[in-house]
Amino acid sequence: MMSRRHQPQEDKGAAVIETAMVLSLLLMLALGAFEYGMAFREWLSVTSATREGARLAAQAGDYVDTSDPNNKNADCLILEATAGALRSLDASQVVQVTIFESNASGDFTSNQERYRPSVSGDSAALLRCNSGWFSLGGNWPPSARDNDGSVRDWIGVRLEFRHTWITGFLWWSGNVTWTDDAIMRMEPNYDF
Repeated sequence: MMSRRHQPQEDKGAAVIETAMVLSLLLMLALGAFEYGMAFREWLSVTSATREGARLAAQAGDYVDTSDPNNKNADCLILEATAGALRSLDASQVVQVTIFESNASGDFTSNQERYRPSVSGDSAALLRCNSGWFSLGGNWPPSARDNDGSVRDWIGVRLEFRHTWITGFLWWSGNVTWTDDAIMRMEPNYDF
């Protein structure tokens, strides 16, 4: 029987290589668990924000405050509710919010209004909601939405966001863009 002092040299080298391989694998598993855990946390925040926006969209309906110089309307209320629910985002940013008409099956129609967070240099004429959002245009303003009677519109909120990987290690570098939708039927007239 050989003692540890007399162990052949090649066995020591094999042990070092095996340890390096196992530690590399464990490091990759730990980084993957961290990255996907953080991405999942952000995804849950975005899903919650989309649902919050859709809930308010169902209530706000066709609300328009004509006396407000900042064009306060249902879309502003929806965008504010969505943005408020996103305050916990760390490694993600909102790319675009689309407020759209849907049918009972959840299909996306061509009737929509699109917005993105405003940045410096945006045209003042296209800024909405106390300058927090930039209008990308659309063809479905709040005044065109039907929330009266038994045939009310279905309204949806689509949130597109970009998640930036935190570690930048291997394939977790750069960013990825995801979208989430929530659709609800508009409620009868509601006063704010």
